[in-house]
Amino acid sequence: MPEENSPLPVFIQRFLAIHPGGASHAGALLVCMIGVLAGCAWMLGGFTMIVSAALAVAMMLLFSPMVSPEFVMKLLRAKPLDPHFYEATHEMVGLLCDRAGLAERPKLFVLPGKGVNAITTGTEKGTSIAISNDALHGLSPRQMRAMLAHEIAHAWHGDTRILLITDVIYRATWTVAIFGLALALFGNFNPPGWMIILFGIVPTISFLLQRAVIRNREFAADHGASDLLNGPEDMIDALLHIDQINKKRLGLIPYRSTQPPHILDTHPSIRARVNGLRALKPGTWQKFFESRRMPGS
Repeated sequence: MPEENSPLPVFIQRFLAIHPGGASHAGALLVCMIGVLAGCAWMLGGFTMIVSAALAVAMMLLFSPMVSPEFVMKLLRAKPLDPHFYEATHEMVGLLCDRAGLAERPKLFVLPGKGVNAITTGTEKGTSIAISNDALHGLSPRQMRAMLAHEIAHAWHGDTRILLITDVIYRATWTVAIFGLALALFGNFNPPGWMIILFGIVPTISFLLQRAVIRNREFAADHGASDLLNGPEDMIDALLHIDQINKKRLGLIPYRSTQPPHILDTHPSIRARVNGLRALKPGTWQKFFESRRMPGS
């Protein structure tokens, strides 16, 4: 069901990945982000500026190599997960990776701090998964396996790279818009009033689309986890249990008015994710990864 009390129509909620809408549409959201950037560049300098913005984005992606997973783990103060004391967790990851067809097994780390959390970074050729202490000690084996399946689905799809692309596009849009505003206010560029207003709001539009891509990838990873687990039941159980642990450990107040609006969240609500999993049709499991296997795998 759509989110209650939302002023947005259902189809907008689905497009912005506030509410599950079936198949992943991250590509369409990326196209919209590119369109916003192109429109902003056109207002500033026509076709020439569009080409310049496209070249700038391409150069940023080309010369902005992926940050190594090991470096990210150091920034997070995560430590390697001892395979001797957590042998079962490492075995779970190995079995899930074999089923997903990952060429390399992710390296496992443990995160400091409270709450159940997991972070995946890297690509399918070199991935690290960090798991919080509360996850290691607060989840049952089936719930832990479900959480790991979700993270492995992120790794399989290369979601870190997708989010890097959205970040570059957003930053380029912000730069072009601010440059346009600066020229309009302090330079000899005299656009009409509506154009100045658009320069002011397009960074926000791009930001909201970027958040929608992130939420979309969460729904897709839930679907992938359901496939790896041969059904959504374990993933649903894990999500509900994690939500209860985090409310207790982090002292979260269960009132929406005290939290950011859904449209600004990086993750869909637990209710939306559970509804999305329950809406999966029997028979789609075991096909999600098979339909995306690389040639020769």
